[in-house]
Amino acid sequence: MAFEGEGAGEAKLSFAPAPMEFASRDIDMSGRDAFALTERGVCYILSETLIDLSEPAQVYRTRLVQQVTGSDGLQPTASFEIVFDPAHERLVIHTASVLRDGERREAASPAAFELLRRELNLERAMYDGRLTAHMIIPDVRVGDIVETAFSIIGANPALGGRFSRRQQLQWAAHLIEADFRVRAPQDRALVWRTHGAAPSVEETLEAGVRQWRWRQQDIPALIYDNDTPAWWIAHSEIHIADRMSWDEVAALFRDHYLAPAELPQALTGEIDQLAVSFATAGERAAEALRFVQRLLRYHSVGMGAGGFRPRAIREIWDSRYGDCKDASRLLTVVLQRLGLEACPALVNTATGAGLNEAMPHATAFDHCVVRAEAEGKVWWLDPTMAPQAGRLSRLTQARPGWALPLRVEARLEQIREVERQIVCETFEEWTFGRNAADPAELKLRTIYRSWRADDMRRWGENEGFPSVSRRMREGLERTYGEVSEVEPLTWADDTAANEIALIEHYSVSKPFAVNEGGDAGVKFESLDDVVGPTLVGSERPRREQPIHIGTPRIVRVERVLNFPIKPQITPWNLALSGPGVTGRSQFEWLDSKRGRNIVEVDVERSIVAASEVRSYFAFQRRMRANNGISFVLDTRRGRLTGDAKGQTTWRSWAVVGAIVLLLILLRVAAPGA
Repeated sequence: MAFEGEGAGEAKLSFAPAPMEFASRDIDMSGRDAFALTERGVCYILSETLIDLSEPAQVYRTRLVQQVTGSDGLQPTASFEIVFDPAHERLVIHTASVLRDGERREAASPAAFELLRRELNLERAMYDGRLTAHMIIPDVRVGDIVETAFSIIGANPALGGRFSRRQQLQWAAHLIEADFRVRAPQDRALVWRTHGAAPSVEETLEAGVRQWRWRQQDIPALIYDNDTPAWWIAHSEIHIADRMSWDEVAALFRDHYLAPAELPQALTGEIDQLAVSFATAGERAAEALRFVQRLLRYHSVGMGAGGFRPRAIREIWDSRYGDCKDASRLLTVVLQRLGLEACPALVNTATGAGLNEAMPHATAFDHCVVRAEAEGKVWWLDPTMAPQAGRLSRLTQARPGWALPLRVEARLEQIREVERQIVCETFEEWTFGRNAADPAELKLRTIYRSWRADDMRRWGENEGFPSVSRRMREGLERTYGEVSEVEPLTWADDTAANEIALIEHYSVSKPFAVNEGGDAGVKFESLDDVVGPTLVGSERPRREQPIHIGTPRIVRVERVLNFPIKPQITPWNLALSGPGVTGRSQFEWLDSKRGRNIVEVDVERSIVAASEVRSYFAFQRRMRANNGISFVLDTRRGRLTGDAKGQTTWRSWAVVGAIVLLLILLRVAAPGA
């Protein structure tokens, strides 16, 4: 809807010139060529931000000046959008203007704006009540300079007036100038931390108001790789916040999670039944977790203070839905009534591994779990997960790095990695026919453990076993061609051990490909279901960013090959190692016609440091060259033979690479090299 007159005021959207301390600047490119600094048709000239804490209500002002340098930049430059929370914020538009040939045209007006209710996380059942003020600036052309500026007044009262702001000065595109200021009463204790190549602070004091200012020019673009850890910061950034301790952060939220004086009678009955049914603390903890996971449908209404505070226990119980705060509060109440020590704990799912190096601040967390003590250990339980199987020792725990338990004298507590295990183990048996054109029999038994078992269980419950069976078969067909089921997929779920075993039995229509050269026999190459999916990471020659390679785990495949003849495959046994990861590739003969191939990857830690990436990629390349078995069998009149002239090899292309490497080493070792 478009707002005019009174409508805009009711929606807390108004228009006013920028105040003197944020007056518009003259655009001075200082001889820079905007077209040489362009990114997708836009040159970013100025990003200016002022946060004023000296006013009765917090004020956030920002200005963006950009020039359209190509047709691709017309749409993003002409689109002016601001997201704000009408529950506690007012939006003031200062300008949306176009500078062309030295003349400025103002386009902002009440009639030009629409207020849109765009719930950005609607598909995740999360509602926060934010509005988007949107306008399209008319008549924007290539070469125009577009300036937009606005203020947001107010802050969420749930934070108790505590301030925290991370201001990024470096973008994924070249930025000519970044200017960031914070104003506050001189007696307000603010602390800050810089990241990347952030500039030094300029500090001034005038009329009892202190100002901190960071200015930076000609800031090059910085693009992160998709697999860079979220907590690793290389860009130029300022984090400034009120001086706090982690206990003061916990105190902002702690009381809202306390158990009520009286629980709903039906809930009390359910908890007491758990106490009767399960005697040990470990059993009670695991069953209490599953009780809450089954009970609540995830649904988050984070409007106003709801984004930081859980709802009342009775409301959670009656509605049978809730977000992480609601679920954690309910689980804590259940565990405490069962006699266990438990409390909610705030975590950050993206940057949690780096929280111990961050300043304490009120907006450090985006998720809530439960810290529980049982069987002499600390357990981190996430009640928003789908119902998890397994004894307490087999439950998949939350692993976001560091947590802040909401208790008195709170401090960060590290969530240590659980002992890694084989999360996916496949036993594969091939039986080949005498003729090259014969189908092959393929039997598979795959065991999924821990979180992989949880994922498979959720997949089966949500999509149905026929869909799982079809998808598993289609995955094989991408490598082996037409595959048909000999027997239906068998699914065995050991819920106590949190293990799922899938048994598959197929006929592979054409297991062999005709080898290059026509009469040179046939070729078999196994599916890589270990190395490629496990050893993630995008290799770049100049990469200087660490790599997140996932949860520590072991993935393994063992395949037995039954031949109708005795092939000439040379056994091998390779053990490779890289930074925080090891690998194994082996082939051995069990008898004259039966061979066994084993491929295993052991991820010992989640992060490959920036200084280790080259070693990691060297390891990755070697493992990919040994990620299964590939061999060529000679044929005679369509039948497989074991003739010496048809000798098979493993990974012949890997052997060629080894020969090339040997020649390089010989050259390096030669005199005068």
